[in-house]
Amino acid sequence: MRLIGRLTVAVLGLFVLTEAALRSAGAVDFPIYHVDDGIGYLPEPNQSGSFLRTHSWVFNDRSMGTREHWNPAGHPNILLIGNSVVMGGNPYDQKHKLGPLLQRDIGADYALWPIAAGGWTNVNEMVYLRRNPDVAASPRLFIWEYMSGGLSAPNSWHGEYVFPTKRPRYATWYVFRRYVWPHFFPADTNELPPVGEVSPVYRAEFESAVNSLSRATAADRPGIIFLYPKESEYLRAKAGKDWLPERADVNRIAAANGVTVIDIAVRPEWNAQLYRPDHTHPTIQGNAVLARILADAVTGLVH
Repeated sequence: MRLIGRLTVAVLGLFVLTEAALRSAGAVDFPIYHVDDGIGYLPEPNQSGSFLRTHSWVFNDRSMGTREHWNPAGHPNILLIGNSVVMGGNPYDQKHKLGPLLQRDIGADYALWPIAAGGWTNVNEMVYLRRNPDVAASPRLFIWEYMSGGLSAPNSWHGEYVFPTKRPRYATWYVFRRYVWPHFFPADTNELPPVGEVSPVYRAEFESAVNSLSRATAADRPGIIFLYPKESEYLRAKAGKDWLPERADVNRIAAANGVTVIDIAVRPEWNAQLYRPDHTHPTIQGNAVLARILADAVTGLVH
């Protein structure tokens, strides 16, 4: 009995020490999400933190990835709309994410407002715009990311171990379940957007959304749609093949509204070394290159 008691005390002591160490290290200091059937999931507003005490993150009062509170009257506004390529997520410090880098490159004369969540498709993004009509009516210019399959379906909430809705009670169990368990047992921790054929319904909604944003800018050249490839799609483009099945739809919608289309796959600045090991997201250097491409395009549109 004494041995069992000592083992129990040792296990409890180890748990307490591990729990304290994980919390002190910021292992569960990550964004939390609001979930509903309409938008799927959305970062809760007015939150900030530092994952692992090295990767800071922040969302303003409109769930945008910026420290600045929504203020449409401060400067001419640029909406930056997308998924985890725009949001960045836990692997990046705030200053290394696409939004802050693009804000730095375009300068203080414009206010950049990132609208994004990991795994979103253009369908989720359109729900955000419909729910925030004052945001959708505000831009001087908009930049909208497009990935293959973006008009196939909205992404849905995949559970607490992908898009958590609350702080975990036990950091030890959460870290084990999120990062260790999937190596040994089946677990859906996929944060990437769904891929599929274009839905005619969502294509029509996208066309309407691009038209509305374009009219809101009151500009002849109102915005940019940038086509972002996964690494396999980039290599397909390098081989001289078309990597985007819905290119004709996107080009037609853009042309009808005076919107510029930028295909990242064919840009000379872009290369396979700018992808993270997941073969989808940019490295920090990739974010910097992407920001420079977009900033140059913005300069060409507003001057």
